Amino acid sequence: MPYFIGVPLLLLLESTFIFTVLALLFYQRANIGKTPFVMAFSALLLLTFLAMGADIQAHLWSGLFFSVPRVIMFTPVMAIFLLTYIVEGTLSAQRLIYGFLAVFLVLIYITEIIYLQCSWSTFSLSAGFSGTALEMLLNGAKRALTAAVIPIVFSVFSLPILYSSLTELGFSKFWASVVSMLGVQVIITVPNWLLQLGSGITPEWFSGEQLAQFFLNLWLGILLGTYLKLTESESSSTARRRPLDLIFAFFGSYGRSKELEQDLTAWQNRYRLLLHNASEIIVIFDGRNCVREANIAARRIFGNAAKSGASGLLKKLVILKPEEFSFTAPFNGTATFRCSFTPESGAEEIKLFGSWNIMELMNEEYRMLIARDITQEIKLTEEKRALHEQLVHSQRLESLGVLAGGVAHDFNNYIHAILGHIDLAKLIGAREQSWTRKIDDHLNKVITISEKAGELTRQLLGFARRGNYVETDFDPALLFRSTFDLIGPKKLSGVQIETRIPENRFLIHCDQLQLQQVLVNIIINAIYAMDKNENDKILAVTLFPAAELPDGAFAVPPGIKVNSTASKDYCCIDIADNGSGMDKETISKIFEPFFTTKPQGEGSGMGLSMAYGIITNCGGWISVESTPGQGSTFRLFLPDVAQKEEA
Repeated sequence: MPYFIGVPLLLLLESTFIFTVLALLFYQRANIGKTPFVMAFSALLLLTFLAMGADIQAHLWSGLFFSVPRVIMFTPVMAIFLLTYIVEGTLSAQRLIYGFLAVFLVLIYITEIIYLQCSWSTFSLSAGFSGTALEMLLNGAKRALTAAVIPIVFSVFSLPILYSSLTELGFSKFWASVVSMLGVQVIITVPNWLLQLGSGITPEWFSGEQLAQFFLNLWLGILLGTYLKLTESESSSTARRRPLDLIFAFFGSYGRSKELEQDLTAWQNRYRLLLHNASEIIVIFDGRNCVREANIAARRIFGNAAKSGASGLLKKLVILKPEEFSFTAPFNGTATFRCSFTPESGAEEIKLFGSWNIMELMNEEYRMLIARDITQEIKLTEEKRALHEQLVHSQRLESLGVLAGGVAHDFNNYIHAILGHIDLAKLIGAREQSWTRKIDDHLNKVITISEKAGELTRQLLGFARRGNYVETDFDPALLFRSTFDLIGPKKLSGVQIETRIPENRFLIHCDQLQLQQVLVNIIINAIYAMDKNENDKILAVTLFPAAELPDGAFAVPPGIKVNSTASKDYCCIDIADNGSGMDKETISKIFEPFFTTKPQGEGSGMGLSMAYGIITNCGGWISVESTPGQGSTFRLFLPDVAQKEEA
């Protein structure tokens, strides 16, 4: 290989080897720690300073020489310094600058001490060739280090300023790295030319060292840009920095930087304390679908799946609601969902309520899964629903017990009427020996009465049924007649019923049977309250729009969840009696379970509490107005679906 090709190639290979070793240690700092990188960097820097004292020269081409330490060894050090600034930021670059100064001062100190020792008469190397050579080496090291101070200072401060300025101008990381490495050479060389011109010395425009330094800076700039391109996710996580940040950080803010570092460490500790001890499941994924964080709750629920990355973990989550939700679908903000997860151990299926968040942090996209175990909550809800159905059914049976006497009396009357008409038909047939219109009339009456008895039986069976509620849209006015038929004429004996229904049609959305049970309970209570009336017993049932109420009469009670607070969106059912009435203390307790004013054995105290629960489940509420000795008015507020349809 020709000499003029072999030397530059050897120059590139040696510098590339140094840069590659340091870059690999830097890249693996997350796995092996920063100590190997810092030790290798410091050792290379110390060796470079020592080699500068030896003034080792290499022949580039004819008549062109360059300093091996300043070119081959120091240039990769500056490239790694710029890499540290780009990836880890100002504070890490500031620490390397302090490292430069520390190595420089320690080396100067050691050089002075050894030089003094060489001058002692008792020192074994103070005479002869060895002593002279060591003295020359130490003097050369001091001169070389002193001469290197200015280029080092210019380099360490110019590189970050150049790189930040170029990125501000829109340069990519690759080109900003290449131009920064070349720009440092200009910053170091041009002032030297100007000083020589000012001193009357003709500057050496193109020395071997300048030429070698130029090509090496260009090559290492390309290597650095390539490294940044290959590790885009790592280098892209850096925040935007101003060009002079490093100078401001170095001249006057190191103490503040240390304070901020301590604060950052404290916040990181608090963050990890909250994250890992939170009761909710928290899993954070990065842009490469790797699990960056998984707290204790996540590892306890998901097990090994919490370490398998987004693709492995999210596939095991079966979405329940909403069915159209997908972890891969694009969206902004936060999405909530319900899902199920089956543990690998084969344990019981776990139900989760979670939120899926996509956010950008330091120019990198992160996705966060936050969820909580609602398995027991769902079980408790189902048990509560079953208990509620059981209580409703029990109350319905109690109401049937109250109605039983009247129903039995009415049913007995139907049976007697049927038998009576059949006897008359037989008598007429035996006397006239022919089928006449009279017999036909009696049989038609039998059919009519039988249908009434069957309808009463169906109402009782429907009222007593359990579970399988069906919510539909219906006009509450349709329930008034069937409710009074269900209660029966015997129970309503002596009661003057006044029913007022407007011409306009209302629509409410709930279970008809449940609303009928509410009406039955309240009407039976009203009849009971009027038992001791000396005057007429008047029961008024009125259906009207809530908008007709006077000001102040429409108010949503606290704690009631409704979809609208406008009176026009509701209809009212008023059930008023002129019975014994209630005082304020009784009114405050009537909706409490098991509270009753009836004698022991005549009521369980569950009727009004169940009525209140049914109406609130329909999106409404119940209000009560009562005065002792004057009667009571129960007002049922129910959402009017017809108003929404018109809107």
